[in-house]
Amino acid sequence: KDIPGLYPSGTDIVVQVTKGPIGTKGPRTTTNLSLPGRFLVLMPYSDQCGISRKIEDQKERQRLKKMLQELTIPEGMGVIVRTAGEGKKTRYFVRDLHLLLKKWEDISRRMEMERAPCCLYQEPDIVERTVRDFLTEDVDRVLIDNDKDYQRILELVSIISRRSRSKVHLYNDTIPIFERFNIERQIEQTFQRSVALPSGGQIVIEETEALVAIDVNTGSHKAKSGEEKNTILQVNLEAANEIARQIRLRNMGGLIILDFIDMKER
Repeated sequence: KDIPGLYPSGTDIVVQVTKGPIGTKGPRTTTNLSLPGRFLVLMPYSDQCGISRKIEDQKERQRLKKMLQELTIPEGMGVIVRTAGEGKKTRYFVRDLHLLLKKWEDISRRMEMERAPCCLYQEPDIVERTVRDFLTEDVDRVLIDNDKDYQRILELVSIISRRSRSKVHLYNDTIPIFERFNIERQIEQTFQRSVALPSGGQIVIEETEALVAIDVNTGSHKAKSGEEKNTILQVNLEAANEIARQIRLRNMGGLIILDFIDMKER
């Protein structure tokens, strides 16, 4: 109820869209702005500092906490260490923070100059996001089949890590890149209702407005007599793995109901 007093009708405010509109649902927005970098997320309006929950090792969390205290973060701002920061030296964070603050300066400048409504900043496109989030130490090579994007990635990689430049290659074979690496078939499977499991079982995925229902079936799995119990266990275990993969692959959220095959023993 304080909001109308603090922000009367017609006030300019800066919001960030955290989730785009889906169907009849509008976009989700927030005034807690956050700018993601490679190893850090900068929060210009929050002075809280934190570490990604996915970093579970206590020793590493202590090291990162100490490192955060040494960083020169402007007053009133906060940062969160991303999962990619695990095991990284301080210089990586210093450089990342420098790039993020520069980005925030540009946004602040635009806030002063532009007239509302306008777009102050947009998340980078898929090329930039790939370099920022996925080009980690454990990636051996990156293949690009477009010369323009190849040059752009080389430039971006040079800013982040010069050593990674040698991993980026231009693909110019006659066979299309997705066909060559069997990706077309995998994309087709992504949209199928049922997904086969290695042992012959299958999972069936039904997406509705309200929820996602995932059913596990033994399918064409033929068990030797007396081995049905182990079969069901094996199919359920394979399904548990595959379901987790499919949820990430199809970017499913909301209510997800899984129906495994009933087992006699708890």
